[in-house]
Amino acid sequence: MLQFIQRSIHRSLLIQLLSVYLLFVAVVLAGGVGVNAIVEQQIYNDVQASNHALAQEIALETSLHLRDAENALVELGKLAKRNNTREALEQTFQTFQAARSDVDQLYWLDPFGTLKASWPEGNVGVGSEFSPPNVVQQARMSAGPVFEVGIAVATTFNAGVIIAEPVRANSGQLIGIVAANLSLVELSTPLKTVIQAQQRQGQRLMISIIDDRGELIATPEHNRILQTILDELPGAGAALHGHTTSSLSPAADGQDWLFTAVPVPNAGWAVVVQRPASEALVVVIQLHLWLLAAALLFAIGGLLFWLLLLARFIHPLQLLAQQHQTLPMSEQAIPQDTITLATRNDEVGELARSLIRLERDGLEKLGELRTLLETSSIVVGSLEPQAVVRKIIREVQRLVNVQAAAVLLPDEHDVLRVLVSEGHSERYDHSLSLPPENPVSSAVLALREGRPVQKLLSSRRSWPSFSYDEGFRSVLAIPIISRHAGSVVLLVHRVEPHPFEQNEIDLLLTFANYATLAWEHAVLYERSDERLREVAQENERLYQRASEEKQKLEAIMGSMQDGLVLTGSDGKVLYANQGAYTIAGLSGRQLIDQPIEVLCMALCERATNARDCESILAVESREAIIEIRYDDRLRALHLRPFDVGDEAGQLIGRGLLLHDVTREHEIDEFKTTLLAAVGHELRTPLAIIKGYASTLLQEDVSWPLADQRHFLRTINGEADRLAQLVSNLLDLSRQEAGLLLLNRADISIQDLVKQVVERRHDPQTALLVQLPTDLPPVNIDSTRVEVVLHNLIANAQVYGRGTIQITARLDSDRLIVSVADDGPGIAPDELPHVFERFYRATYGRRQRSSGTGLGLAICKAFIEAHGGSIWAESSLNGTTISFSLPLASSEYTTALAAQGPAERRYI
Repeated sequence: MLQFIQRSIHRSLLIQLLSVYLLFVAVVLAGGVGVNAIVEQQIYNDVQASNHALAQEIALETSLHLRDAENALVELGKLAKRNNTREALEQTFQTFQAARSDVDQLYWLDPFGTLKASWPEGNVGVGSEFSPPNVVQQARMSAGPVFEVGIAVATTFNAGVIIAEPVRANSGQLIGIVAANLSLVELSTPLKTVIQAQQRQGQRLMISIIDDRGELIATPEHNRILQTILDELPGAGAALHGHTTSSLSPAADGQDWLFTAVPVPNAGWAVVVQRPASEALVVVIQLHLWLLAAALLFAIGGLLFWLLLLARFIHPLQLLAQQHQTLPMSEQAIPQDTITLATRNDEVGELARSLIRLERDGLEKLGELRTLLETSSIVVGSLEPQAVVRKIIREVQRLVNVQAAAVLLPDEHDVLRVLVSEGHSERYDHSLSLPPENPVSSAVLALREGRPVQKLLSSRRSWPSFSYDEGFRSVLAIPIISRHAGSVVLLVHRVEPHPFEQNEIDLLLTFANYATLAWEHAVLYERSDERLREVAQENERLYQRASEEKQKLEAIMGSMQDGLVLTGSDGKVLYANQGAYTIAGLSGRQLIDQPIEVLCMALCERATNARDCESILAVESREAIIEIRYDDRLRALHLRPFDVGDEAGQLIGRGLLLHDVTREHEIDEFKTTLLAAVGHELRTPLAIIKGYASTLLQEDVSWPLADQRHFLRTINGEADRLAQLVSNLLDLSRQEAGLLLLNRADISIQDLVKQVVERRHDPQTALLVQLPTDLPPVNIDSTRVEVVLHNLIANAQVYGRGTIQITARLDSDRLIVSVADDGPGIAPDELPHVFERFYRATYGRRQRSSGTGLGLAICKAFIEAHGGSIWAESSLNGTTISFSLPLASSEYTTALAAQGPAERRYI
């Protein structure tokens, strides 16, 4: 019987699946029971933790309430110590009670416990003994507050916490005792609030606070206050000894309650929180119901699943297995010991064996198709005609059993000749020639009729047969016809004298279709490759020409002193030349591929007025001029934006030209300043000359000879002044044009200084000349240098206080001459500009108000023409202007002597 059952299980798939399903159900139910136990324990722990947290919070709040009351009573004792008269105490007690609603009664006792004052006044008057008396005794022995739960019968019968604070003098002597009665009803109010909040949520909760005697001192049920209920609250005794407990115990109503008891810090009391177990563990009950519903649903779903599985799968599978048992066995069937599924004895095993037989029969056909696809892919994978033909021949020999194959290609006279062959002799490859009029050639017939043609070769033939002479007895010709690349013929040979089967012909014909595509691709690629090479050569020439043009353009833009920036349509910088980098103070990495705003920000950072620069650059399409500082100079920059378009006129980007117009601005400013200065300087002497000349020409007035000579000397002086102004302007013009001529000679600097000093003699100025006697001669134009000395001394007289010092010293191969005054000096911000044309200092001891501001500019021009330099140094004690001159014996002078006059115009 047992063997029959085992055999039935092995032969029936239904019984196997049913056994697995029942085992799965058992595992799921066992897991559900385990999960239920774990969840129940976790929920119980969560409820206990919640109760413990609530009890801990109430205990802490109660402890803080007592401590706050003690601290308040200590402060009240300090007030009573200052003034303990009855009237003052009653007024103080009244104010204290108004501030604390939890205080029922306040007392002032003498050191022996006799009531001296109270508020509100009770039934027992002043002079009665305070009760309970043990509170008085504890207070007399304590240094701080003491408290006890009870009823102060002296004046009130309200239950409360009696707190007593001893009041002592500075010497430590007990003055009296201040006591307060805290209402237990007020202490129970927070508990009532928590319980009511739980009741609104549909949960029952009870909270109790007991003292060290087990009496109930705080509860929402006020009629139970001061009742001893220690036995009714499990775990309360342990909590009074400082231990936290939680337990599930029956209450007086017979139901199970969860009790949680925690001690009140620093009070010796305990807080007990209790709630019905049925409400606390309601989630567990709901979980039980859900698990039961899930089990029923699982059972019903499983039953429906089995009915559906039996009707839609098991029964049809049995029918299929029975029907396929009648299929014939294939010779190529897979052995049973190699197929695990086929070794089964149930319906699946029968069906698997039948399907394996069908699969084996289909694999033969699929093998042929796979071989055909592989060979076709290999043939199509090449684009060189000769290589394609060789692959066609090799793959044909793989597909069918042939000993030789060839591809014939018609020439310009339509005569078929061997293109590529495999398995033939060289004579066959070179000598085979099949004209289109050959009536017996299978290749000619196949190409003419456009279909495969096969023949069996024999010795009796009207036309010569190279194939027969090569030893082949069967030939098959398949045309490969292409309208674009020309047609060819695939010729295959066998040595056996039996025809090709139809499946072989069909296979080769299918392969020929793929070969036709490969042949077209290869020929067309060869033709297009030549054209592509021509196009590539032409593109190479165009690219080379474009590269040369690009290099020229980049060289031109890179050599520009002005800045050029090109941006794309998205506003990002695509190109910037070196001039743009220099002007903006940015590198290529900081500017390329960045928004154009980066360049604008860099320009505004260098601008003299950043706010004006930002407002100007905010308008993209407007030309503007801004002033920036770079290379330690203030420069004017002309910004000119422009659009960049393609050949069709479409906008593809924008450009920005940064043109340095500093020189143009300086020229304009020079012209303006020159006209203003010259106009003023010419008008003044001309007016003087005109006035004195008109005076001398008056016929009705006879001037004395002395006045006439005075008028003439004034006219002569103003004329000299005009001549000097014109001469200075001409010298500056020559110096700027590089045409200033120098008549050099070896001159003693001592003699030159002496001549200038004698001419510039002024009684109001002390000229101190300190020149070494051994100074070597200098190679200079004495006239020009005399003008330099004359201008420097005149300038010192204008801005000095009366003392001028002239010194000289040797410095390598040059002579340094210095002219110093004792004036107030030149401001540091004006010092760099003193050698500029038409510039005059804004302060100093002026000896006269006129002047063109060209004196130091002319000095600079003459000294630089000699190859020297001039500079100014200033302090609060005066200004010193120094210049250098070449020595007569220096190499520089020797080189000048070797040059012609034309070469010595400006050095």
